[in-house]
This record gives sequence, structure tokens and C-alpha cells, in this order.
Amino acid sequence: MNDIAAEYLSNPQDEPNAKPKPDAAGETTPLRPGEFDPLAGDGDETANPQPDGERKTGTAEERPKSSASAPVLRVLSLSEILSYEPTTGSLLVGDGIIELGEIALLYGPPGSYKGFAIGHLMACGARGHGEWLGHSVNAQFPSLWLNCENGPRRLRDQFHKMSLPPDAEKFIHVTDIPAIWNLADARLAGEIRRTIVEKQIRLLIIDTVSNFTDDEFAKQFAAFFTALNTLLHGLEPRPAVLLIHHSRKPKESDRGARGLLNLISGHQTLQRRARSICYLGRVSDDFDEKRMAAVWLKVSNNGAAEGTKTALQLAEDATLQEIKDFDWSQWDGASSGGARHEPKVKEEHIRQLFKDERWLQRSKAVPTLMKIAQVGRSAAYEALKWNGRFADMLIEHPEREEWIGLRMEEANSSDADNAGESEPL
Repeated sequence: MNDIAAEYLSNPQDEPNAKPKPDAAGETTPLRPGEFDPLAGDGDETANPQPDGERKTGTAEERPKSSASAPVLRVLSLSEILSYEPTTGSLLVGDGIIELGEIALLYGPPGSYKGFAIGHLMACGARGHGEWLGHSVNAQFPSLWLNCENGPRRLRDQFHKMSLPPDAEKFIHVTDIPAIWNLADARLAGEIRRTIVEKQIRLLIIDTVSNFTDDEFAKQFAAFFTALNTLLHGLEPRPAVLLIHHSRKPKESDRGARGLLNLISGHQTLQRRARSICYLGRVSDDFDEKRMAAVWLKVSNNGAAEGTKTALQLAEDATLQEIKDFDWSQWDGASSGGARHEPKVKEEHIRQLFKDERWLQRSKAVPTLMKIAQVGRSAAYEALKWNGRFADMLIEHPEREEWIGLRMEEANSSDADNAGESEPL
């Protein structure tokens, strides 16, 4: 066996001398080196893992196990269906947002802070409470981020800014970028499965789906979900899965509401398999825009949650905090990042900016206008060009470069203090 295979194999059945398995005719044939047979179980050692220190999430009997005798099909009786109640602690986030045994999908354009959303969710899971994209975190749970896009430096900077509980290391688990991007590969699947059992993982985050598919057609997505289902087969409790995915370039017909579902890059298989789907996009296309909109487009287990949307701001501690009383007219879910094309800076914003001063230096006026109009830097800068959209209100300073002022008639109409007495400096 080569060194690479030895490094990744985790289960006894992955070894060349593993127990034989029956073929289609009922004959037994030995497993090939590195072959993964999830139905064979994970052995006694991983079925009853040792805890990582003092864990508060349950006894050994409550930890994830994989059963050697787990059936591939179980028929539910009518009485089982009618009497079903979610087990305590299975609703990790909200009601049907993220739930044990179910698949959720978070998608959006590049640069929409999905990585920060992941980190925020993992921190909330470590604490056992908090708000995530508009919904409450209901339980304390360990999570595993199967990370294919962020290097150690980015991860360090992100988590270093966060206020984490003292025992966060027991709950937050992040992989380095894997050497193999195929969930059907025995080495990767075995490592993920072993980690889920040993770390008692309740939430598996796959970032991103497209890294594990050769293309974005039905056949490739079907193979991805088949491999994922096989990987998780027999684990009790079966962890929740959060898939991270990119959106495609929008079309005119994709504006708002359920039209945003059309932005999911690839085949509709992703829409059908995910029980809950959230779109995350920036409010505007400005480079320094740190506001975003989270819209829950599908929540199959709780229809009342569908259509809920929350405006968020990337905070200094690398978490996404809700923006109270957000003006949703600024966002239309239309362009890349969800930017609305109609002007956002209004005349009343300009008047409010100059209510105390006749003349302002543009570089200092831009941040103030950003706060007044809740817009990005480029939008505020464009609005303050004396020969731009508000040319009928603004004038250029006759002597000072990059200084602008409010025309006298506008200043008088807004009753600005001493407007009639102010003269250019």
C-alpha cells in the first residue's frame, strides 16, 4: 500500500486484508485496497468513540454511531408516521432551517460573505445560542467545515476576530483544503466519517458543492448526492448537512421572490434535494459594501418560514449582525449581489448633508452621506459630483479643489442655518 493511501484510510474494511463482501451472485470477494464499504460499519473502536475531554453534549450512547446492520431500506408503519415528533435537540437552527438528518443549501454570488456566515454559524453552535440569518440557534452542537476554498491565513484572521467560548475547540472543526475532491473516494469518505463519529459532529458543512462535481449537470449532482448519502448511511444521529454553492449570473426574469431560486448554479437537482434554501447576496455592488440580504426561499419542513428575509451587516468581530429597520427599497434581488439599479441617494439626503454647512470637502462628505443614505462609497461619491445627477443642487467651489456646496436657492429652501450669509472660503 502506498503512503498516500495509508494516510487516508480510516476503517478496517479499507485495508487489503479486510473482510470479504458478497458479490451479485452471493459469492464473497475480497475488498480491493482502499475500497470503501460503508455498510460494513466502522468497527467497535469508532462505534463507541472516546470523548475529546469533558463533553456536555451527551453520553456515549448519544454519540454518533454507525451500525454494521443498518438496513438500506426501512418501511415506516402508519402509526410511526402519525406519531412522529422531532427528537430533542434535532432542530439546530430555527424550525426546519437546519435540522438533523436534513440538507440545507446556502448560495450566493462570489464575495457575498458566505464564509463569514459559516464561521458565525459554527460559533453560535459552540455557544448553544444566538441568531443566524434571521433564525434562532436552538442547541449546542459540534460542526465540521469541509473547507475547499480558504487557506490557514484567512481562517486565522476570521476566527481570531470572533468572541468564542472557552471550550470552542470541542465544537468548531475545520479542515484544511483536502487533497481529494470526491466524496465517493474511499480515503476522503473514510476520513469524514471517522471525524463525524470521533468529534460527535451534528452539522457537516460542505464548501462548496461544485468542488466535488466534475460539472454542473444532473448526472454529476446525482452522483454527488449518492456519495453523500452513502457516506452518512448508518450514522445515528445522522448529522445535518449545509451545502455551500455559488449563484449564476442573473437574468431579468430572476428578479425577487422565488425567481431567486433560478440563480442556483447548475441543475435543479440541488433545489429538489435541499429541504431549506437561503440566498445570501450583498445589497449593492460597491467594493466596500458590507451589507447583505438573506432570503429563505424554501423551507419544506416549515412553510411559514419561507419568504423570511433579514438584512445583515458584516461586523468587526467577523459575524453577521442584523440591521434593524432596514429600508428594503434599497435592495431588489436583481443584479449580481442583489443590487438595485434605481438611484438610492435622494434629494432629501443631499439637503440633510448640507443642513449645517454651505461648503464641504468631498472626501469628508462621502462617509457622512453613506450613513445618511445607507449606500456604499462609490454611490455616495457619484452622488456628490457637482456635474452629476444632482447638478441642479450642487455647485463646485470657485477656489478649492474637491470642495462642493449647496446652491443658494436649495440652501434657502431647506432653511439651512446662515445659508444666506455663507460665502466661499
